[in-house]
Amino acid sequence: MLELKNCRRLLAFGLAPRGIVRTIGLSVPVLALLTSVGCSRDELAPDCFEIDPDTGICLVPDPGGTAVGVNCEMFPDGAVGAQYSFTPPVGGGSGNYSNWMASNLPPGLTIDPNTGEISGVPEEPGNFEYQDITITVFDEGKGQSFDASCGPLLVNERLNANLVRKEPLHCIPHTASKQEMIEFLDGGDGTDITCSALNDNGLPCPLGDGNGRPPPGITFNESSCTHSGNITGNRRGTWVWMVEIEQSDLKTRVPFCASNDVDTFHDITVTANAVDESDLKPGLLEFDPNMALGFGNDSYEWKIDDPACVNDPSLCSSYGFRFDVTCSPFDPPFVLNGMSTVTGMAHGMDATGPTPSPGFATRPFVASFEMLYCTSDNGADCDVDDPNFDQNAQTQYHFDVVGYPVLGNP
Repeated sequence: MLELKNCRRLLAFGLAPRGIVRTIGLSVPVLALLTSVGCSRDELAPDCFEIDPDTGICLVPDPGGTAVGVNCEMFPDGAVGAQYSFTPPVGGGSGNYSNWMASNLPPGLTIDPNTGEISGVPEEPGNFEYQDITITVFDEGKGQSFDASCGPLLVNERLNANLVRKEPLHCIPHTASKQEMIEFLDGGDGTDITCSALNDNGLPCPLGDGNGRPPPGITFNESSCTHSGNITGNRRGTWVWMVEIEQSDLKTRVPFCASNDVDTFHDITVTANAVDESDLKPGLLEFDPNMALGFGNDSYEWKIDDPACVNDPSLCSSYGFRFDVTCSPFDPPFVLNGMSTVTGMAHGMDATGPTPSPGFATRPFVASFEMLYCTSDNGADCDVDDPNFDQNAQTQYHFDVVGYPVLGNP
């Protein structure tokens, strides 16, 4: 009996198997020879999908004769708003695949029918909701479709810094390393994060900016995502500023901060909601991105006391103060309601703004208030319209308000 492997070998060399009479001058196609000996295509070449009928040479090999297999038990994590790209590895079969299809992919993701790449931008978190994914691929050589049960595909929350608001100063210390910064974050797809410094996003106030400003003396290294240096100058306060981070084409902002705990001429006492707070602690605003903004509303009060006036109030018969505000979603006018006190002055703070522009719906912002305080028994010394007021004011102070969007965010 003729062995199949021999049958295949003879055909490969263009010879006829034993038992076949070759007649001179008669042309017999290879297919006729296959039929005459009863060798089917699969029997002849289980490791070949297509044989040249004239030569018997394999045109489309099947490595090992294995079936198509798609490795899709686990997908890389995705995140809302972040670019996603993953092509499931496939093996076996002819190696010539097409007509990729997938069912139950997360909203925002599609599969390329030609390459099998799953890509897009996930629209909502899913965790284990997307675990019954089926991928179908057509093997051109075999002429068959193959299904694979896949999943889960985890879609995490959008990368964000909202949990930072729970830190004592509502910001990340500027001494933090990149890894320490990442540990403060929530959501994201787990891929690398890059950082960049920024000051302005090009939009007019109150539609844009909200980035705050780093204090003098502090510098930022974008490649390492770290700060260095120390605050210079005599202005007391805590500065909060934004650093832009990017992961899988998704950009957001992270608030860093540094405090300048220097002595001042005046004693500064801050009360928030009838509770004494450190004058170095920034204000916190948790806002609904779909509503107008409001901070203060008589809940904050600053007392600026001149120690010399405790024994002689006449030394504080006049006062003056001025403030400058950085660009943010808050909109002028800002009401600080200053008033004279026996030992100096006091003021509050009301800051309001329209419904934030869409860019602030998923990122924090900063509004910085630069204060100058003056007390004197000579009214001319504390005249804010005097060109020398900056020199006459005895105390320089910095106060920041950090806003975090909280609706629908962790």
